[in-house]
Amino acid sequence: MKFNNIFTILLLISATIQSQEHSDTIKYSLNAIVNAGSGTYAPFLSTANKYGRFSFAPNSLSVWGTIDKQIMQEKTFDYGFGMELDVNTSKTENRFFVDESYIEGKIYFLRFIAGTKQEIFGNQDVELSSGGLMWSKNSRPMPKISVETNDYVHFPFSKGFIEVKGGISHGWFNDNIGITGLLLHYKYGSIRLGGLLPINLNYGFHHVAQWGGVTTQFGAMPATWDNYKRIFLGKSGSSTATQSDQINTLGNHIISQNIGIDLKLKTVQIALYWQNLTEDPPIRFITSTMNVADGLWGASVKIPSFRPLHSFLLEYLNTTDQSGPWHDLDGIIYGGADPYYLNGQVPNGWTYRGMTNGNPFLTSPNYNQNASTTITNNLIRLYYFAGKGVYKSINYNLTLAYSENFGTENPSYDRCKKQISFQFETSTALKILKNTDISCALAVDNGTLYGNNMAFIVGIKYQDVFGY
Repeated sequence: MKFNNIFTILLLISATIQSQEHSDTIKYSLNAIVNAGSGTYAPFLSTANKYGRFSFAPNSLSVWGTIDKQIMQEKTFDYGFGMELDVNTSKTENRFFVDESYIEGKIYFLRFIAGTKQEIFGNQDVELSSGGLMWSKNSRPMPKISVETNDYVHFPFSKGFIEVKGGISHGWFNDNIGITGLLLHYKYGSIRLGGLLPINLNYGFHHVAQWGGVTTQFGAMPATWDNYKRIFLGKSGSSTATQSDQINTLGNHIISQNIGIDLKLKTVQIALYWQNLTEDPPIRFITSTMNVADGLWGASVKIPSFRPLHSFLLEYLNTTDQSGPWHDLDGIIYGGADPYYLNGQVPNGWTYRGMTNGNPFLTSPNYNQNASTTITNNLIRLYYFAGKGVYKSINYNLTLAYSENFGTENPSYDRCKKQISFQFETSTALKILKNTDISCALAVDNGTLYGNNMAFIVGIKYQDVFGY
């Protein structure tokens, strides 16, 4: 983003602040983190699921500032905005970028968003998950325009027993990695049953498509209204499309189904969830898909009254089936060999600015040492634990992950790269400075995928509000 664009946005934010109602609040923060360690990379867990904010370099300084006004749900009409400016510096790189820059408005149960906003989609644990299969917190937000509901809303005449949410977005992959002018289509819908009952059931359907754009190998995928309708409905391309898109669906499509059970008791809340991916038609219910052995399974537990460990989860991720080893064999179409997050006509696959948009344990291209811009490890098994709690005045977060990584070909233990990643983080209020927190963390990698890396991480955060 050019400086004059940033300056214009800052002027708009400044004018907005001055016109706020007295009931509104604008939050702002200043942050700095020093990641000091040894190894080829900064430890995996110190950079994954951080919206692309931190450097992969083993020794780096990151500084960022945020300002935002959140929409007040109790208002019928309201608006919000946000901005985050980031700086990374190390021996190997110096970066300045705008991670967030958005405006949004609320009308009754609908929300309208324009810009780059950090968002979370899916039924995974928002704070502790390794990352949703379709969307995680791993990559920087891309510019989009969106219309969506304000979380779940009551379905008419159901007395709150049935709740629904959904949205649709149009976005731009403006990183131009391997392809220029690539576009995003995303829509989703979810239903939740149970209302005030102690047990709720939820089901969600998410559809993304990468379309449009120009490559030197395949030429242009024209961004026309006719092609948009084909993308929306998952139809094949017209005579202007490539031969592959005339046979298959136009563009790169990914479907994710999410199903979950929430148990809400007086002293404990338990959420069980399952997510899967579908790359090829036909689309079957999550329990009947060809790749039913693949998916993300999670169990999240929250015990608010037990401060030493008030939240924890266990997750298992498997992507080694991919609907079987053969797409076609001896003239028979099996529909297998689904290369998750990859596509022949979209060189960088389901990534943005070199980072995986979905679960980060399917390795981001930024880790590639051969200048490749595509994902080179999407056959994995992951065993993951995360927990957080409070001891006296100290907050802590513990994460432990063990993965088996088979690259992108048929899984074989002869090629398996095993990796352990560990991180222990603490934070507490700094008594000598008002509204200031200090944090410390130890992060360690051990294995043959990312190597052996270790870092001691120290951070400081100042946050406050403007009240009007």
